[in-house]
Amino acid sequence: MTIYAVTYRYADNPEVIAEHRPVHREYIATLLGEGGLIASGRTDGGETPSALLLFQADSVDAVKTLLDADPFWALGVIEKREIVEWTVSLGSLGLDSER
Repeated sequence: MTIYAVTYRYADNPEVIAEHRPVHREYIATLLGEGGLIASGRTDGGETPSALLLFQADSVDAVKTLLDADPFWALGVIEKREIVEWTVSLGSLGLDSER
């Protein structure tokens, strides 16, 4: 399976984000393991609030399908979502399928 890096860029709506963060995190947690999620978390220091998620999946479309059900996506607080294939060149994520 391929690894995909997903970047979320959040809209400038901290009240809505704070209100719905628990249900968003609950949903993201369901994707761990069998859902393909390797890791996720916020990123700091950029121009806008953002997060990085790493998935192991068969395709970009498979990741999109999972993330379309994220409550943050439905609420429109994710202003931009980018999904790209990521190849580990050095180091390890501890995955069985790494080369």
